[in-house]
Amino acid sequence: MAAAATATAAAADDEARLLRLEEQAEHGGGGAWEYLCLVRKLRARRPDPVLRIGLELLNNSSARSRLASEQWTLYEQVAVAAMDCQRLDVAKDCIGVLSKKFPGSARVGKFFWISA
Repeated sequence: MAAAATATAAAADDEARLLRLEEQAEHGGGGAWEYLCLVRKLRARRPDPVLRIGLELLNNSSARSRLASEQWTLYEQVAVAAMDCQRLDVAKDCIGVLSKKFPGSARVGKFFWISA
């Protein structure tokens, strides 16, 4: 029982941290990349804020370049969020960038089937 209580407390802490980071990132207080990483870690489905926050990072060339190779993870995360939000134009743009970077990739190729 103690293990279950500990797991429940940890999940509540993670959710509180996620909400705090989301609020911070949505209002320009930083933490956008940390928020997106936590969303992935927790496997949380939060497509609307992920799309808004992710696009903000993608549209900021300086922030995007600081991510180095992690920018490709960001493109993938934004593509999935865009599909969830029915923003197929954004999803196709992200998938296009990924397919140019990783031609012939089965992982990128699956997005063409999903977004079609």
